[in-house]
Amino acid sequence: MPVFKFKKCFTENNYPRIVIIFLLLVYTATNFMHHNWTRDDGPDRGVIKWDVISYYAYLPATFIYGDPSLDFLDEGMIDNDNKFWWSPTEDGGKIIYMSCGLSIMYSPFFFMAHILAPVFGEARDGFGSIYQFFLVFGALVYVAIGFIFLKKILLRYFTPMVTALTLLLLGLGTNLYYYSTYEAVMSHSYNFVLITIFLYTVLKWYEKATWSRTFVLGMLFGLIVLIRPTNMLILILLVLWGVDSWSSFTERIRFFLRNIPKVLLMIFAFLLPWIPQFLYWHMITGQIMYYSYGAHGDRFFFDNPHIMESLFSYRKGWLLYTPLMIFAIIGLLPLRKIIRGSTLPISLSLILIVYLMASWWTWWFGGGFGGRIYIDIYGILALPLAALITTVQAHKKKLVRFGIFGLLVFLMFFQLLQTRHYVKTAIHWDSMSKRAYWLNFMKVRHSVDYLPLLSIHDEELCRKGIYVFYDMSEDRSYLKELPEETGIGLMVREIERSRTLPGDIRRYAGRMDISVEEATRMTAERMFYMKRDHRFY
Repeated sequence: MPVFKFKKCFTENNYPRIVIIFLLLVYTATNFMHHNWTRDDGPDRGVIKWDVISYYAYLPATFIYGDPSLDFLDEGMIDNDNKFWWSPTEDGGKIIYMSCGLSIMYSPFFFMAHILAPVFGEARDGFGSIYQFFLVFGALVYVAIGFIFLKKILLRYFTPMVTALTLLLLGLGTNLYYYSTYEAVMSHSYNFVLITIFLYTVLKWYEKATWSRTFVLGMLFGLIVLIRPTNMLILILLVLWGVDSWSSFTERIRFFLRNIPKVLLMIFAFLLPWIPQFLYWHMITGQIMYYSYGAHGDRFFFDNPHIMESLFSYRKGWLLYTPLMIFAIIGLLPLRKIIRGSTLPISLSLILIVYLMASWWTWWFGGGFGGRIYIDIYGILALPLAALITTVQAHKKKLVRFGIFGLLVFLMFFQLLQTRHYVKTAIHWDSMSKRAYWLNFMKVRHSVDYLPLLSIHDEELCRKGIYVFYDMSEDRSYLKELPEETGIGLMVREIERSRTLPGDIRRYAGRMDISVEEATRMTAERMFYMKRDHRFY
């Protein structure tokens, strides 16, 4: 009898559940093997580091140090060894430049750690191992919820076998795996979860637009945008889901006009997660709305998007470092026959998100593994991926079926190999080049000899929209012997030979209302001094 029950667990209907359990076991094992929460000394913490410092700062500043204005840093209450990052305001205040959305998501696990810290003999300082441990496993709880809701979405349209395979490929064959384990507390796994639940709620809302579902939709959308404002584009899913013709579009407009009270409730619910942020901005700056990224000069260059680089470059190309998602994009073609009215909102969302991300001043989004910014919408792209798997599964030719499924499995293992390369620094976090990439391609034992082959960006010029990258293998010793004007002249000629720099400089000159010659001279001077003095090391 026990054997029979054991076999019964492995029926096709249970495959999605089994895959989710398997993924969570793999993620948990990875966390314990990495155990990055144990690195809690000084500025080199394993979890609360880089962007997470700012995402998380609201919680200890408010609930431990009692001062979200961060004035306690001036009073010597703590040693600020990378505990808090802030930007100066015009009146000399300190502002946390990331929004508080992730702090809201972290908060249940922060309070658990805060309660249990004395039990484990740790200080209630907000930064010890126990706080980092709860943040990591809090992320795992959220990812588990995300997989459960994604399973619910997929099973509406696809078989359990296709659903299980889609979950497995997404969970291990993309950089979602890395950002749910090694850097689980970054924003991407959280946005993956929230956007997946948002899509599920949209589907349920169009089945029956109850007041409670309306409120939940608004709250979810508000939290998604609070965490990453650029994700406001997923509103397209709500507005256009099920629209596949002009008549259905006009009917959708009439639907919203008939439901104005619910639209107003949704707007109200959207604003609720923003109330703490509005209060914080008003307390620090006197303004309800504040663009905190402005202090760093961060901006979009909509007239110069780097779309191909964002998708395919060696620096951070999404589809180069997560090639499995090429099949998700191809799957948009058969998706229209499987889920009516889904292709338009998903395709339009994807196109606009790619354009927006590629227009950001650092289109590679700083340090990270591949195009991490696109992880947010993997729950949406799971649908076309499942549609492709369904189409391949139904193909008459066995060679085609086995060939494509074999390629999908290969890409999953290739992704795991690339993840290992990134963890072992065989893939650089922000400066990869073509030669550096191919030096370690598919090697189990990678070489660190790729470091001299890197391509380092000039942050000051990139913030101006002038994309200068320095080849680390270039011989620059001769520049020290040249007179300054001669060296700058060489850089001017290098700019003129470039395929992209003249256009970047013309656009910058137009924005700043200066001559192209002046902008070229400024760029050439910067390049000469950086190369001559090796300032980009």
